[in-house]
Amino acid sequence: MILSLLLCAQLAVATDSIYSSSAVRALVARAATENHAPPPSFSAYKAHVESELSLMIRDTLGRENAAQIEQFASQASWVRGADYEVHVVGYRSQGVGVPYSALSFITGWTVPSLYGERLRLGVIGPASADSQPRGGDPVIAVHPFAADRERYYRFSGGDTVGVLHTVRRTITIVRIHVESRLPDSARVAAFDGDIQLDAERGQIVRMRGQFVVHNADLKRSLAARVAGVVGIAYSDFVNAEIDGRYWLPASQRTEFQASVSLLGRTRAVMRVLSEFSDFEVTDSSLPVADQHRIAHVTTWAPTDSIAQFNAWRSSLGTITSSASAGDFDDIAPDIWRPTGAPRFDFSPAQTGHLVGFDRIGGLFTGLEGTLHLRDAAPGVTLGANAGWAWTERVVRGGAYVSRQRNGWGFTLAGERRLVTTNDFLRPLEPSSGGLGAFLGSVDDFDYVERRRAFVSATRFSGASEGLVTLQLGLGRDENEVARLTRGIIGSTPFRANRSAESGSYRVAALMGEWHPSVSGDFVHPGVGGRLLLEAAEGQLAWRRAEASVSARQYVGPITVAFHADGGTVGGAQIPPQYLYELGGTGSLFGYHYKQFVGNRAALFRSYASYTLPLWRTPRHVFRNFYVPGLAPGVAIGVTGGWSELTSSAAVNAAAALNALPRPLQTNGVRGTVGGGLTLFGGNLHLGVARAVDRAAPWKFAVGLGQEF
Repeated sequence: MILSLLLCAQLAVATDSIYSSSAVRALVARAATENHAPPPSFSAYKAHVESELSLMIRDTLGRENAAQIEQFASQASWVRGADYEVHVVGYRSQGVGVPYSALSFITGWTVPSLYGERLRLGVIGPASADSQPRGGDPVIAVHPFAADRERYYRFSGGDTVGVLHTVRRTITIVRIHVESRLPDSARVAAFDGDIQLDAERGQIVRMRGQFVVHNADLKRSLAARVAGVVGIAYSDFVNAEIDGRYWLPASQRTEFQASVSLLGRTRAVMRVLSEFSDFEVTDSSLPVADQHRIAHVTTWAPTDSIAQFNAWRSSLGTITSSASAGDFDDIAPDIWRPTGAPRFDFSPAQTGHLVGFDRIGGLFTGLEGTLHLRDAAPGVTLGANAGWAWTERVVRGGAYVSRQRNGWGFTLAGERRLVTTNDFLRPLEPSSGGLGAFLGSVDDFDYVERRRAFVSATRFSGASEGLVTLQLGLGRDENEVARLTRGIIGSTPFRANRSAESGSYRVAALMGEWHPSVSGDFVHPGVGGRLLLEAAEGQLAWRRAEASVSARQYVGPITVAFHADGGTVGGAQIPPQYLYELGGTGSLFGYHYKQFVGNRAALFRSYASYTLPLWRTPRHVFRNFYVPGLAPGVAIGVTGGWSELTSSAAVNAAAALNALPRPLQTNGVRGTVGGGLTLFGGNLHLGVARAVDRAAPWKFAVGLGQEF
């Protein structure tokens, strides 16, 4: 009899396509009852909310370069049966070259609670026929515990994952895994992920996963498939028990990550992170009707009041820096996930492996393939790329095998590349002429052909903390010459490529990075640094040491940023391609291209600004498009560089560059100072600047970013 009952139960489970077991069905049914609406006695609350909306680029090593951070201080007010209002009382932002506000994509950055039948995500979806004149509509998601949940979801799990101890009680936490199954006709979003429940009360403690939207047009798009477009909306909503009775928001995170395979393995990240505090809960026994969908209303305090606000709970950027895009790797789509069946991708490590242009080889086109063995050999990746330089008529590329496991990375690689000899490049800065060279004959780089085979070991301390790499290898440098005269429409001919010494060598290098997301050029706050120690022996021999330090800090309306690079190279006969060269845009403003040279050099940029308490509120321009508030400020910036030739080997190497006019050492620090106005949270500057190392007139300066 017992065996028959067990068999029937198993058959019931096997034929139930919605619930993995009867126990899960019962648990979900109870959760649906408890989370359909707030408890009857819960009628309203008020809370303080501090939020940050940030736009970032994440590279293949997990470093996140924040181009914009917007911080909001708000008073959230929810009344049962009425609207959910977020009243913004404070706003400030910092940006580098981002001409729009994240409000162009976000209409509401918090949800009042995880009770209800639907969740309003705040992100703007595709415009529909009945959308407002401003554009698309906010995306609405079906709550996993809604009355119509069985049309959209499957449920499994039901295991106990933890126990919380509070002053009033012990709380057992159980987990339900939710899998969406949106029908083709669905015009709503759905949740994929895990929900943690208070086992005693059936209320939601945490929702972590992703929201998905059925978009047949995108799936059918040939362009999207060819380009390898991947976009994911992650969420992590954490509740806290308030007054020992209600589970209300403690923190809410929504993060949009996207990549385009043809543009390399970097990801664009928009992070929305909010922290709730100071709840004031109103209890009432009066019956009030619940709404199927709660309207979200965002209101703003008067502009002068927002500009004067200074009661921030956290410094600008602190909330953003507390998270990493890698936090969601365990639930990432297959193309990003380190586990699963072996996978082969054609996505390049960088765009230059697919297409490029320079005055040495002309147009370059190539292909790259990567095999991720994943579960077949955890952490092991094999990759190769090759391409053809059409003017030079040579093949360049490389291949590697690597293994990452338990915080360590090991790589064996060989490559033949055309690499730049430019020094102290900034994060995400190009390293070849590219489109500027192709169209306008602007190629402010010098090149050497480099062949290397090496092994390396890297220790990762977390994406936000740093890494250390030891590399051993064999190499050969070959001198190169410019084979093209000009680009398509450029009237000024390309300059000659500076000479390099050809030869083979054995090389060892030790490299370390500390807080690599802090660069000074982007808006992440903190202090970071980089160190390189390198030694080579053979036909070419040298000793090199480089260091850099970056810092950015926000103190109320004051912003201070600093970045400095320094290096020294020595040896009995220094190859000219390993000297340091300064001058020109991106290196030392106000001087000619690589006007200065040295075997010792330093380059620094510093900046300080004060944002005036005026016009900080973002401005609506048209449809969904917002720009950051005008936020005028006053700023001063100092940039400078220094180089010297300290040995006969260095002097001989400088002469071997064969550059005209011949570069010289700086004979002291060369630099400029500038000052004036900044606008739009540091995105734009205008003022005056002049050289300080010599008599020079003041010149008008205007541009993007914060450097005069």
